[in-house]
Amino acid sequence: MTAVSELSANTKVALLLCGRFGTQVSPFKPLTPSEFHKLDGALESLNLTPGDLLEMKHTALVSLCRGKVEMSARLASLLERTRELDEAFAAWSRAGIWVLGERDKGYPLRLQQRLISARPPLLFGAGPVEYLDRGGVCIVGSRNSSKTALHFSATLGCRCAREGLTVISSDMRGVDREAVSSALDRSGRVVIVLSDRLEKTVAAKRYRDALSDGLLAMVTPFSPNVGFSVANAIRVNRYQYVLSDVAVIVETRRKGGIWSGADENRNEGWVPAFVRSEQTMSPGNLALLHLGLAPLTQQDIKNVESLNDFFISHAVSHKEIKAGGTASDGKKRAPLSLYSLFMAEFRTIAVSRPQSEREIMKHFGIGQVQAGIWLKQAVRDGQAEKLDVKGGEPVWISRLGAC
Repeated sequence: MTAVSELSANTKVALLLCGRFGTQVSPFKPLTPSEFHKLDGALESLNLTPGDLLEMKHTALVSLCRGKVEMSARLASLLERTRELDEAFAAWSRAGIWVLGERDKGYPLRLQQRLISARPPLLFGAGPVEYLDRGGVCIVGSRNSSKTALHFSATLGCRCAREGLTVISSDMRGVDREAVSSALDRSGRVVIVLSDRLEKTVAAKRYRDALSDGLLAMVTPFSPNVGFSVANAIRVNRYQYVLSDVAVIVETRRKGGIWSGADENRNEGWVPAFVRSEQTMSPGNLALLHLGLAPLTQQDIKNVESLNDFFISHAVSHKEIKAGGTASDGKKRAPLSLYSLFMAEFRTIAVSRPQSEREIMKHFGIGQVQAGIWLKQAVRDGQAEKLDVKGGEPVWISRLGAC
């Protein structure tokens, strides 16, 4: 999917209520994601969907808002922007920009499962939508990074392309753009997460061929014409981590967007994270190592037989990753980020030949307790099946091999 020719009713309403488009100044601000999800919850309690607002009369709208006149007037005013939306959507479509609502097929499960109520109601982008839910390696770093960091980033991007690992980063100059360019130069897959100006970036000469060849997907939770803001740039960091399987922080200061993104991921436990480790490092890199992130060196990238296997084995053994971690909602669960890495490799080794628990433990270099946790989770998720072998130990097979 590279573009959509028609909006679903639910996505159209989400755009009318949350989108920023057109030249006319509205007396009311669009809804924030949290306001939209609160409204969606109220509709769901009445067995309604956002699309039903298009046919809702004023009295019903007031009732939905529990008599709050200002809120009902705000919704009514935003819903009247249909002409401006039609014009904006036509322009986006001509530029190859698609719009995806959270109820649409193709909306990334990673955003729904990891961000829950903090997920963005809308995504705007260009290129293959399916890339957004395939995972990959998040590569981030400061804008004004050292030459050593830039070389590290280029080497990592190249290695990811060689192994078929998707690079997930931003269009920010420095480390991010170095990783993106290096991967694209070698026909690797890339997902660029933007905080601003999708309309301008999608037309940039440096990305024209990659978009045309289907190697690049761009995505942003912000309207395509939104300009840069520090707040949005910081907010968008989380989406790079959440869409990934593993993250690498190439260079960071002790403050700013790269630091805050790495710290949020560390606290939330979305994905296992590595930090560039060399003899000469920035204070931010050193601080992240002290906080428990796993080290990754230039020699690791160059010399390991499989970068994917390296990430899995080192993330499993690293002290920062603990089985049965606590999620931000306070519920006990196995760490989904590391589990996704395990499953990606499990599908490869167990697709054609069933694997015993002993074989799985040896392959991943993990203990029996951890292997048991992940295998039980895989069975519950419908991604693995346990087979009882007569006269021997049970084995597990991947149930996704035929997909």
